[in-house]
Formats: sequence, structure tokens, C-alpha cells
Amino acid sequence: MGIQERKAREKKQRQEAIIKAAKEIISRSSVEEMSMNQLADAVELNKATLYLYFSNKDDLIDAIVFEALIQLEKLFQETGAQPLTGLDRVMKISDIMFDFYREHPVYFYTMNHQERRNAVDRKETPYAVKGNEKAAALFQILSDCIDEGITEGSIRADIDTSSFLMLFFAHIYGIMHTIYSKADVYEDVLNLDATSIENSAREMIAYYLRNPYA
Repeated sequence: MGIQERKAREKKQRQEAIIKAAKEIISRSSVEEMSMNQLADAVELNKATLYLYFSNKDDLIDAIVFEALIQLEKLFQETGAQPLTGLDRVMKISDIMFDFYREHPVYFYTMNHQERRNAVDRKETPYAVKGNEKAAALFQILSDCIDEGITEGSIRADIDTSSFLMLFFAHIYGIMHTIYSKADVYEDVLNLDATSIENSAREMIAYYLRNPYA
């Protein structure tokens, strides 16, 4: 292995170690409370060296979001290898997203943090650009599922795909935010646990899409 290849491998390993440490800090506290100073201490680097790998905190958070989107894209793509109708694929993707956010709360917290930033505060970091490309790929996979469902008849033909894509992701995002922040309230007041809320959310998606004449 040449010097350049070794340096590239070492840089990649250091970046991965920084991201891992950042996720551990976030899981213990929050995205907002995590600081670059904390992170530098955790990976035993001085702050100046840390900035050689990530230009700022947003760049680091964008890297974590990008990591999540890579995993989601792989899971979305796997549904295409299964003998499913377009509607069934959409519902499978909804299951994937609910399961993913539940199993990986750090990814949800980082995505939530980035989504809540004002447009003027969003910096086009290298990872943000790559993340936008992955997000577009996820939208395209879901859009293809809608087209398949309309063609075969499992999804009603009058769906506005662009509107649905926005509503689909916002719906799941909102439900997960409710579960993470207020699940105890809804359980105490309405006797609804997280599973019941998720199941109802899935039913709403299916009801909206299903072709009543199929």
C-alpha cells in the first residue's frame, strides 16, 4: 500500500471514529448539547485537528444524516426484489421508516435537528450536498412505487405523486416526533401506546392510497 492510500485509509478511519463518538454523545444528551469541544475530548484530538475532518458542527451532523440516508436507500431498494404490488411496496417502506427511526433514535434526532434549521442557517456542506442527492433517490424510489401501483391498479389513479411524497415523509416524521416527545402523555390520557399510534398511521397511508375498485 502506497503512502497516499494509507493516508486516505487513516483519514477515513478517523472520520468514522469521530462520527461514532458524536453519535454516542448525542445518544447520552442531545444534538443541541453536543459541542465540538466535547467531541474533541472524546476522540482525544485537539479542536484544530477536529476541524480538519469536519469544518463545523453542521458538517458533522450532515455526515451523520448522510450515513442514515445511505442505510435507508439500501433498505428501500431491497423492497424491489420482493414480489409486491406498488401499494404493498409503499407500505413496506413505511414499515422500514418506522422501524428505522425506532431502532436508531440518534439518526432521527440528527435529522430532526437539521430539518428544524431555518433556510438561511442551512450551510451547503459537502455532506449536505451528498445528503440531498440521497434524499432525492429515496423520493424517486417511492415515486416509482406509486407509478407501479397506479399502473397495476393497487393505487388509485388520481394521486398527486408530488403532494403524496411530501405528505408521506412529513406524516411519518411527525408521528415519530410525537412518539419520542409525547408517548407517555398519549398513553396516560388516551390509552394509546407507540405501537397503536404507528399502526393507525400506517392505516391512514393505506386508506389514502388504496384503489377502491381494485
